[in-house]
Amino acid sequence: MISLGTDMTVEQTLPELMSPCARAREAAAILAAAIARLHATRPCDSEISLGFPAAERVHTTPSTEGVCQ
Repeated sequence: MISLGTDMTVEQTLPELMSPCARAREAAAILAAAIARLHATRPCDSEISLGFPAAERVHTTPSTEGVCQ
C-alpha cells in the first residue's frame, strides 16, 4: 500500500492476482481518465501578467541554442 498524502491511498494488486474482469475494469478506468484529460479545458491566455514578455523562456535546456539571452 502506498500513501500519497493524508486522504489518498493506492492499493497495488499484481495483475496475476486479479480476475480478467477486474483487469479490464482497471484498464478501462485508466483509458477513461486519459480521454477525460484530453478533453479537459485547455489553458487560455490570462489577463494577469507574469512579469516578463511571452517570448522570453523561463525553463530552458542549456544546450538549446538561441534561447538564453
